[in-house]
Amino acid sequence: MLMNLFWTFFKIGFMSFGGGYAMLPVIGQAALTNGWMDAQEYSEAIAIAGMAPGPVAMNAAVYVGYSTAGWPGSIFASLGMILPSAIIIFLVATCFYRMYDNHWVQATLGGMKPAVIALIAYAAYTMTINSNIKLAASVGTFASVAIFVAALVAMIKFRVHPLAIILGSGIVGIWIYA
Repeated sequence: MLMNLFWTFFKIGFMSFGGGYAMLPVIGQAALTNGWMDAQEYSEAIAIAGMAPGPVAMNAAVYVGYSTAGWPGSIFASLGMILPSAIIIFLVATCFYRMYDNHWVQATLGGMKPAVIALIAYAAYTMTINSNIKLAASVGTFASVAIFVAALVAMIKFRVHPLAIILGSGIVGIWIYA
């Protein structure tokens, strides 16, 4: 089990581009395919991983590993997630600065940007689908949409720090849902 966790997260860490949120669909697919979690459990894991300090993909790996095999599982999943990045950063740092201005490198990066945005949008979509938000008109649905819109406006228009958004949304959630 531990080697399966390590190898799965090693492959995810090695083959995923675009940061933590872009990795979430891949981590979710692995957790569901391997039977480590169901969709609801994974959705809750991502909510916790997003609110916890640190990179969301690493937090998700720790959570999936812990829920699968306890502390050893979280350690093996974390190592699997960290090692590819360390290898890649070392290799990139040794040669990338010489090639950055290359037309082909710039074209490749330009092609990857829209795909990364699509992966992040897909993560948001799957979190929405698995969040138990009912699409029927209700106070809870209205509140969820209002919190989303207020948070988005606060970040875009007023440049409110994401930590303040998370804390404020949590307080509003307690007030509305408790």
